[in-house]
Amino acid sequence: MVIDIRKIRATGKNEQDFYFEYYPEIEISNIPSVSVAMPIKINGTCFLTDKHSVYIEGEVNYTLEGECCRCLTNVSRQYTVELKETAGEDENSYPVVNDTVDLTKIVEDSVLTDLPVSFLCSENCKGLCFNCGANLNTEKCKCK
Repeated sequence: MVIDIRKIRATGKNEQDFYFEYYPEIEISNIPSVSVAMPIKINGTCFLTDKHSVYIEGEVNYTLEGECCRCLTNVSRQYTVELKETAGEDENSYPVVNDTVDLTKIVEDSVLTDLPVSFLCSENCKGLCFNCGANLNTEKCKCK
């Protein structure tokens, strides 16, 4: 997932669209019983802002799979996180090395900061009955 600034400059343009599919070597999710489904899809545009710096705008699309933390149902949910990052020589931006930008750290940081605190099958999940264990999304509790 490398963007080569020299190749963009060689086209005579100041921007280039990109699309990558990313397969991380390590699990990005820090939510118990939940993992990121592969691949993570990244698309966007890279804008040249200076000789050795760029502005990256786009989206990261990923899917989480695992157990809902309330009802324990296995579920798959899609997420989209907006990318708006700079890469360059500024200490507050991602690095440019040999006129290339590696999107790996940018994508991983974006997914990590976008992960939900708890993974739910839906925002209005009713969970399980504390007494009988009934899934309150699909059945009524038999407790008295």
